[in-house]
Amino acid sequence: MNINALEATFHLSHAIKQHLGSQLEAKNLNIAPMHVRVLKVINKHQSCTAIDIASFFKRDKAQITRLVKQLIELDFVKKKPNPEDKRSQLLVLTPQGTALQKSLSVFSEDLQKQITQGINAEDLATFVKVAEKMTSNLSNA
Repeated sequence: MNINALEATFHLSHAIKQHLGSQLEAKNLNIAPMHVRVLKVINKHQSCTAIDIASFFKRDKAQITRLVKQLIELDFVKKKPNPEDKRSQLLVLTPQGTALQKSLSVFSEDLQKQITQGINAEDLATFVKVAEKMTSNLSNA
């Protein structure tokens, strides 16, 4: 069977999302892979707004707002006043969110090891370079 680059990328993306989803379900976290990505951004940027996250993912603000609302309801994220803009609020991880983020980081490292098993460093570097170029090609279209 001849699979082109687009199909191979879809297969990889789907496999990662499925694996992550099943792991989250096994841990009874009641969150989806997109929640994980939002938590990661909030953790990395220490404090950001829902608009920042929507821009980062190039997603609709309403979709991100729903995800953030769910994370707040689960006590993983809280809002705090934005000292630079009184009209917006910053999102920060709660202690429970920080603990979850740490456990998700371990999971991400394990997934990274699993997904790259048997792939030498040079091939992996080439893959990353090609994937980044493909992403750039779509972003600039």
